[in-house]
Amino acid sequence: MFAEKIALNARKAISSFCYEECKAYCCRKGYLVLNGWEADLITDKMVDKHIQDGSIRKFGEDRYSFFLGLTDQPCPQLKDFKCRIHKNPKRPKACREFPVFVDEANKTVRLSHRCLAVKQGKFYAFESQWAKKGYNVIESSPLLDSEFYDKNVK
Repeated sequence: MFAEKIALNARKAISSFCYEECKAYCCRKGYLVLNGWEADLITDKMVDKHIQDGSIRKFGEDRYSFFLGLTDQPCPQLKDFKCRIHKNPKRPKACREFPVFVDEANKTVRLSHRCLAVKQGKFYAFESQWAKKGYNVIESSPLLDSEFYDKNVK
């Protein structure tokens, strides 16, 4: 719980940066791993339309990968660089946790390389807090973030 509390503070600390400087890059490019109800929420229950245009691919029984920016369209829930479902406690887990993924069992905190705030070192103060408590802080591979997403998307 300690690491997740710091992660919440870290995410809040970059919120104005995300809106004013980054312009929600993570919601405009990249991908989301979703389960069925998360895909319905993101697409306003238009998953089939997005499968047809190629922006969503289904893999597994209830798992989807939503490719943001593939059709030059950002996340359907992004308006004026703000997320319309940000305050929804049921928004996708990948969205709730991005760009800080905490693995309490392994005392690891992972930062996404896709986040411009991570690239600019805006988490440095938080990294030292995690390190002082014995957490290993790592940045994702430049080639993939999927190792961060829970294999059992909740």
